[in-house]
Amino acid sequence: MEKGLRKILYGLAAISVILFAVGLLLFKTVLADRYFVFFPLLVLLMFVINAGFFILFYRSLQKPANAFIRFFMAVTGTKLAIYLVLILAYVLTSPKTALAFAITLFAMYLSYSVYDLWIMLTLLKQKKENSK
Repeated sequence: MEKGLRKILYGLAAISVILFAVGLLLFKTVLADRYFVFFPLLVLLMFVINAGFFILFYRSLQKPANAFIRFFMAVTGTKLAIYLVLILAYVLTSPKTALAFAITLFAMYLSYSVYDLWIMLTLLKQKKENSK
């Protein structure tokens, strides 16, 4: 595994640990009545999905710009579809904690998306500078 990709994945792992710790703290104190058992698995699932995205994204940087843009849009749409299916499945199986689950997933989605965007813009800038 390349050094740059390893650094990205370590950052992703750090964000996952922080989100897990903050979520656990909130669910054990202020939101104790909203805790759902799937929370630790949700953090793990979000990490795995985003790690897979970064691995594919990192490899796609070697492709021409047109192929990269199509790939990026397809992967982003696929990730969003996975999250929507996950919310739907959870709502149908556990309606009592569905709102807490959906809000938690949304907060995590925003956190990971900010990191995704920051990393992607950094990598694209580096690619552009290296091509000059």
